This record gives sequence, structure tokens and C-alpha cells, in this order.
Amino acid sequence: MKRSRINNMFFMVVLILTVSACQRDLPVTVKDDSLPEYDPTPFKYDLPAYAPRLPRAPADNPTTYEGVSLGRMLFYDKKLSGDNTQSCASCHNQANAFTDSGRRHSVGILGIEGKRNSMPLFNLDFADRFFWDGRARSLEEQALMPIADHSEMAENLPQLVEELKADKRYPAKFYAAFGTTEISEELIAKAIAQFLRSMVSFRSKYDSVRFLNKGFFSESEQRGYELFFSESGGDCFHCHSEGNLLFSTFTFENNGLTAASQIEDFPDPGLGSVSGLTEDYGLFKVPSLRNVALTAPYMHDGRFATLKEVLDFYSDSLHYSLNINYSNLKRSHLEVGGMKLSEDEKWDIIAFLHTLTDGSAIRDSSYSDPFK
Repeated sequence: MKRSRINNMFFMVVLILTVSACQRDLPVTVKDDSLPEYDPTPFKYDLPAYAPRLPRAPADNPTTYEGVSLGRMLFYDKKLSGDNTQSCASCHNQANAFTDSGRRHSVGILGIEGKRNSMPLFNLDFADRFFWDGRARSLEEQALMPIADHSEMAENLPQLVEELKADKRYPAKFYAAFGTTEISEELIAKAIAQFLRSMVSFRSKYDSVRFLNKGFFSESEQRGYELFFSESGGDCFHCHSEGNLLFSTFTFENNGLTAASQIEDFPDPGLGSVSGLTEDYGLFKVPSLRNVALTAPYMHDGRFATLKEVLDFYSDSLHYSLNINYSNLKRSHLEVGGMKLSEDEKWDIIAFLHTLTDGSAIRDSSYSDPFK
């Protein structure tokens, strides 16, 4: 009996030591007594009643005020670039609907000029693919790509994690957003994605006239509105739908920019570079036209400096092209090179496009630089 009792005690000691060793190997988040209780507040969007309802955020990244606040800091923090000289906001300026301040192509920290125009960032949660070529399937996936890209911010992501850990402001912010003072690439991406989801824009003159019965379109704006939605006029609405209030289908289209009879003729393959499919060459994401008067230059490569140049193109310079969408661009228009708009009609459409500018969004302090 005595030997059996000793053996049992020995077994228990070994078991306790083994369990303790295993527990030491587990990642443990230690609560800092100086931190408040983790209690994030669900984010409430300031959307008018007529605006479309936002899709649900991913189950593993619900949008909270704390997450949006952290994401906003990261978006404007130059630590996110390899030499601490650029932030996400360097190429996405709020005053220009978060595009690159009139530049055709953005330039990274190494002086490398990109080949595509910086896209606006409002109302992103309504889309399900991101970048002109659709290479990102979520905002979380999209968030880190420019940071790590050699031609853009050229940051080493593990090094970025260490830099943020060393900044005394960030551990508490990560704790408030995610319940841990640990900082990781995944949580950086989630925070930036939450901030991007928070940026919405549905308070333009167009919205006031159409849904609130406040004010009215000028005669030119009204003519432009009618031309925009007429197949015999500007024929803009097939790709830039009014029905969802986003003025974009967010699909990928070939709009006749390039006279390409084979895939090798496309200087930029667009979606084809991601999918590898022949039928996707020359297709690019249809951007929203909300705030379009602020986002010059235009098209995926920024080739048109003004809205007038865009209307000139659709009026007289359309090209037959491999993979062109004949359901959106009528063959009859392509046969004569475009919509054949008069100069007055072009200016009327441009007047209407200016009614899509949301002055409140570009001045909203909740989207602005928190370091100023």
C-alpha cells in the first residue's frame, strides 16, 4: 500500500509538471491593470434613410468605434512605409475623395511610379473585389498590399509590427479594438479595413433633389441627368447604375479604351492578369461616379485629365476591342466611334456629374488626419 501511494504521488507530480510546461507554451494575453475592460462599441453608420443598407462586416472583424479609431491612426501613420515618409493617406487625399491629388500615377517611397491611377475609397463595403484588377477579395486582404508592395510603401511587415509595438500609443489602441495588446499583421489589416468601411458618401446635391425634395437641378443639370440615363444620349447608366445609388455596377468591363484584336494588344491586362483567362484581358473595375468631379484624372491609367476629355472619348473615340461588352456599349455606337454628343450635351452631362459631389464627406473630421 505504501509503495502504491508513493507511485501515485510520483505520477501526480509528473502530471502537474507536464501540464505546467504545456501551459507555458500557450499564447497567453495578460491583462494590464492599467487598461480598461475590453468592451468595444458597435459602429453605427451615419446613413440617410434613402441610402442602401451596408453589407454585414465579416464575422471575425465586426466594425466598432475602437477598431475604426485604430484604423484611422494606421491609415495616416507614416510608420507604415519602409522609410517612414508615406502613409496610406499620402496617395489617398480626403479633399480629392481619397484619390491622389490630381496625379495620374502615384509614386512610391523608392521613386517608382505606378502604372495605375489611385482609386477613390468611399462606399467600399458595397463591393466584393478591390483594385482596378480585382486582385483582393476583401478589404482585409486589400489593406496590406500597398504597404508591402515594393513600388509603393515598400514596408517589411514583420518590421512594421515591431515598430508599432515600440510606439507606446498602439498597444492600448489594439487592446481597445481587439482585446489584446499583441500586434500582428492580421490585426493591422483588420483595423484599416474597419476604417475604410466607415467611409460612406450619400449626401450630395443629387441626393437632396432626388430623395429629400430640397432644391432643384439647374436646366443644364436636368438635361445632363436625362442624357446620362438615355441610350440615345450618353448611355452611361448601363455601367453606372442609379438603381443601387452607387453609380457603379462594380463589375469588370472593357469600355473601348484600346483597339485590341488579341490579348497581346492590351498594354495592361487588367483582370486578365489576375485570373489568367483570355476573356478577362482588358477588363477593369467600374468605379463609382460619386464625387467623380473631385477624382481626376480618369480611367485605370489616368489618361484623361478632365471630365471633358472623358466625354470626348465616349462621344467620338470608342474602339472595337477584344472582350468589349456589347450589352453595355451598343454596336451602333461603336460603329461610329461613340455616342456622337454635341458640345452642349457633353457640358450638360458634366454639370449633372458635379451634382454627385458630397461636400460633407470630404470635410468629415472623422475621416481626417488624427495626428493634426
